[in-house]
Amino acid sequence: MRSRDEIIDEDDFFKDTRMSFGDHLEVLRAHLWRAIYGLFFCMLIGFILDSIGNATGMDYIGIGRPLMEIIQAPVKQSLNAFYDRRMKRLQAEKEQANSAAAQAAQPRVMRLRFTREDLAQLPGLRADLLPEHVDLNAVVDPVEVYEINEQVTGYVRPRELTTLSAQEGFVIYFKVSLIAGLVIASPWVFWQIWSFVAAGLYPHEKRYVHTYLPISVVLFVLGVVMCQFFVMPKTVDALLWFNEYVGVTPDLRLSEWLSLAILLPVVFGLSFQTPLVMMFLERIGLADADTFKRKRKYAVFGLAVFAAIITPTPDAITMMYLWLPMVALYEFGVWLAVLSPRRRRLDDVEVPESEELIEV
Repeated sequence: MRSRDEIIDEDDFFKDTRMSFGDHLEVLRAHLWRAIYGLFFCMLIGFILDSIGNATGMDYIGIGRPLMEIIQAPVKQSLNAFYDRRMKRLQAEKEQANSAAAQAAQPRVMRLRFTREDLAQLPGLRADLLPEHVDLNAVVDPVEVYEINEQVTGYVRPRELTTLSAQEGFVIYFKVSLIAGLVIASPWVFWQIWSFVAAGLYPHEKRYVHTYLPISVVLFVLGVVMCQFFVMPKTVDALLWFNEYVGVTPDLRLSEWLSLAILLPVVFGLSFQTPLVMMFLERIGLADADTFKRKRKYAVFGLAVFAAIITPTPDAITMMYLWLPMVALYEFGVWLAVLSPRRRRLDDVEVPESEELIEV
């Protein structure tokens, strides 16, 4: 006769795979080291490709350096648009004689002096017959001079992000390469994590993961892409416009922009998980489609507070760009809850007290 501790549940899927806590830690350590080896391998491949691209002059070959260009692209475009607007405004004010900018932009006469040595370099002139110097009056357009100077300055020192220390560029490049390596190695890293977690899940739990994980990944990527190619350029344009409105010249730093350019897409990707969170609440019975509809106004207000807190910038523009898609995703979650309601279990069915069971 077995004791209580020796009773075995025949429905237990793990009755033949019992491990101690130390064994679990050993398995976890092995999977984590495999994930780290995969990450370092992808980073090494990125360093090699970046070196090849730099040596051959093909900047599109590589991982870290092209990714840094993609991250800086919204700022460079917005800065060029910022200074182009200044030039167009100066050219427009040039026609108004009563403004200070117009006075500075008006053509003016400048006296140029050429010495005998300068004139002797011209073909067909004899140095002994030339005067000691010649003075000429030249009409100079300040706007044209500025445009020529900007063309040279844009090549030597283009309008882009700056670094304030010698090591800042190296640190930023290493961070970007680390993030790029993690993204490339993410299938291998996730597989190692899943191999450890899946060993302790029941078949129906694994089925849930197989169903909702691809949807979660698609929503996350959708949020990142929307942030990178739509929200970031619009946000920078709006913020630089406000700098122009208050009359200040921006000097953007690479490290500060990188923190925003990395954190903001991650925030958008996580925030786009709203429909899945709603589906989870509906599946576990904490809410249903009618509850989501009744609490819609509170949810919209709560999402606005959440967007204001989670966005790394204090401006309302970025908050609005996050809040409006989250409201749309909330409506999408309500739609999902309506189309696929949770199946009620037999234990959840309430039997009226007036009914009596009749034995036959």
